[in-house]
Amino acid sequence: MKLEKKGYSLTCNEKGFTWLFGVHLKGLSLNYNQQIPAPNDTLPTAQKAIYKSLPNTPVFACDDLAIGINVWKFWDIGLSGFETEQLSLHLVNLPNYSNYCGLMGSDDKPEEKANPNKDPIVSLFRQLESYIGKAPNHLEMRQTQMALTDTTGTFSVQLPNTLFKHKELSMQLLATSEKVNSEKDKKEYRRRRKSDSDTLPTTSKRSIEFVLQGDIDKDDLTGHVSITPSKNQKFVSIPLVLNGLGFQKADFEVNELGESFGAIHADLRGGFVGLQVNDERISDTLVEVDSANGRFVCDIKDGFFELDSQSSVQINHISANIFAQYQGGNNPKYALNIYMPRLKANNFFASLPVGLFRNIGMPQATGTLEYRFQFAIEHEKPRDCILESKMWPSKDFTIVKWGNVDPRIINGEFTYTYWEKSEVVARFQVGESNGNFTRIDNISPDLTRCVMRSEDPDFYHHQGFYMDAFRSSIAQNYSQKRFARGGSTISMQLVKNVFLGRRKTIARKVEEILLTWLMERRGLVSKSRLLEVYLNVIEWGPGIFGVTEASRFYFHKNPIDLNLGECTFLASIIPMPKKVRWFLDSNGCILSNNGHFSALRRRLLAKDSGTIDTAIFQVCIHPDAWARIKGPAKKRDTTEIPYEVFEEGELPLEAIEQNEHD
Repeated sequence: MKLEKKGYSLTCNEKGFTWLFGVHLKGLSLNYNQQIPAPNDTLPTAQKAIYKSLPNTPVFACDDLAIGINVWKFWDIGLSGFETEQLSLHLVNLPNYSNYCGLMGSDDKPEEKANPNKDPIVSLFRQLESYIGKAPNHLEMRQTQMALTDTTGTFSVQLPNTLFKHKELSMQLLATSEKVNSEKDKKEYRRRRKSDSDTLPTTSKRSIEFVLQGDIDKDDLTGHVSITPSKNQKFVSIPLVLNGLGFQKADFEVNELGESFGAIHADLRGGFVGLQVNDERISDTLVEVDSANGRFVCDIKDGFFELDSQSSVQINHISANIFAQYQGGNNPKYALNIYMPRLKANNFFASLPVGLFRNIGMPQATGTLEYRFQFAIEHEKPRDCILESKMWPSKDFTIVKWGNVDPRIINGEFTYTYWEKSEVVARFQVGESNGNFTRIDNISPDLTRCVMRSEDPDFYHHQGFYMDAFRSSIAQNYSQKRFARGGSTISMQLVKNVFLGRRKTIARKVEEILLTWLMERRGLVSKSRLLEVYLNVIEWGPGIFGVTEASRFYFHKNPIDLNLGECTFLASIIPMPKKVRWFLDSNGCILSNNGHFSALRRRLLAKDSGTIDTAIFQVCIHPDAWARIKGPAKKRDTTEIPYEVFEEGELPLEAIEQNEHD
C-alpha cells in the first residue's frame, strides 16, 4: 500500500523457496506510474532530448532472483547466496521527475547527533567491514544492467557475467557515459584548443570495458585483483580519468587493511603494464610508460593522513621512496618527501616516460644521479614553507650524446622562432647578421639591472633555479587559492622560448626543468650569453621582439641610451607584454597605480635611494609609439601590487596575475 501511495507498483510472476533458507522470485518488476513530463522550454536542446529519449521501462526488473539467508550465526545474520538473471535498474533524476526519490524514505526522521569522540572515517570503515562480512559467499549475476540519467546525461554499467565463489572473483564490465556538453564545456574546450572554430558535439560518448579477476577474503579484507582488456582489445581504456588513461594490465593487492591505534591502516601494492596517458593538459602527444608500480603503506583517520616512508614507487628503472602527510584542524599542514637513490644516468633517462620529452628527446650519459625533494607548508604560515629540490650527479656525469636539442647552439648564431596558437608569428636570426641584435655591452646596464630585479635577482648566482622565488610563488598561490604567479628564472624562460614553444602542458614544464638543469649544471652557456640572448628574443609588446626594437619603438633610442625610468618601464612589461596599454594613460604615460612598475621602482629606490632622482620615473612613451601600439585596452582601473613587494630580500616581481610568458 505504501508503494501504491507513492506511485509505484510491484509485481512478481512466480514465488517460491530455494536452498535451505531462501526465496526464489521470477518476473519481478517495480514500476513508477507517473508520466514523464514535457521538458521546460528554458532547457537547452540537448537536455530536452533527454526527456524524449527516456525508455518506458521499469525502475527495477529481474527475470530470476534467488536469495539465500545464512542463519547459522543468528547474532549476525547475512546472505549465503545471491543469484540473478537479466537484472536491470534504471534510475532517473530530472527537474520535476524522479523515479526513485519516493523509495528513499521520509526526510522527517530525527537526525542522529554526531558523537564528537567518534571518528567518522573509522566508523565508516566499521560499517563497510560489517556489510562486507554479511555479503554472500556465493554470488552470481548474469546479464546485469544499471543506468542513471540526469540533466548531465546517462551513465550505464553492463555486467554480462559476475561470479564470486570460494573467495574467487571474476567479472566483465562495460561502462558507458553519454554526457551532454554544456556551453561551459564548449567554452573550455575552445580555450584549450585556442581556436573558436573547434567545438564539441552536443553529446560526448565514452566507454570502459575490461575483465576483472582475483581472489578476495571478505573476512580480513585482503586479496588481489587483476584488470585486463576484454576480448579483441589490446588495452583497457578509461577515458573518464585524465581524459584518457589506458593500460595493458593492472594488478592491485591488499596485504593488510584494518584498525590500528585509532586509525585505518593499509598496506597496498599496485601497478600497471603498458600504461598510456592521453591528456592535452599533460602532453600534446601520447605519454607511455612500460611499467609503473608501487607500495603504499598508509594510515588515515578524521583530519589526518600519512603515507609512511616505507612507501615507494617505480617507473621502469627509476625507484623512489615517498613520504606524505596531511594534518587537518584549524591550521592544516602538508608535507611531501621524495628520495631517489643513486641510479645510472642512462637508466634514468631511458626510464622517463615516452611522450613527456618529445621536444628535447632523450640524451645519453655516463655517471650516476641521485635526487631528493622536500616540501612542507602550514596554512597559517605559507611564507615559511619548505621547498628543496636537488639532483646530485656523480663526478663522472657527462652527456655523451644529446637528444633532439643541444643547448650549446645558444653560444653561436641561431634562428629563433616565436610560436603563438600553433602558428609562426616571428622568425629571425639571433646574432651579428641581424641588424637588430645588440650585444650585452651595448645595452644600458640599468636595463639589465631592472630586468634581473624584476625577473631573476639571483641570476648570476644560481644554477638555473631560484628556490626563494619558487617558495614565494607557492606561498602566494596558496594564499590566493589560484595560480597568481610563477617562479621561472631567466634561464628557464630562455629554454622555453628557444627550444620548447608556448604550449602550457606539464610535459613542457618538465622538459624546461630538465634542459635548464643540464645546461646550467655544467655551465654549457655563460650567464652573460644567456642574458644577452634573453634580452634579444623576448617579446616587449605586441609584435615587438628584442631590446633593440623595444627601445626604438617606445623611446626612439638605442638600448645603450635608455635612462633608468625607461628601463624600469621596459622591465615592468615583460610579464604581460601584450597588455602594455593597461599600464598607460591616454597620453602614453605610466599610470600611478601601475602595480608592477611601482613595485620595481620601490625596490630600486630601496637599494639606491640616495643617488636616484625620483623624477626619472615619470615616464611617457614616444607619441609615435602610443599611436601605433596594439593590444587590448586597459581592462581595469587599478593593477594590484603583488604582496611580496613588501617583503625583505630579493624576490622576482614576476606576475601581477598569471604571466603570459610563464
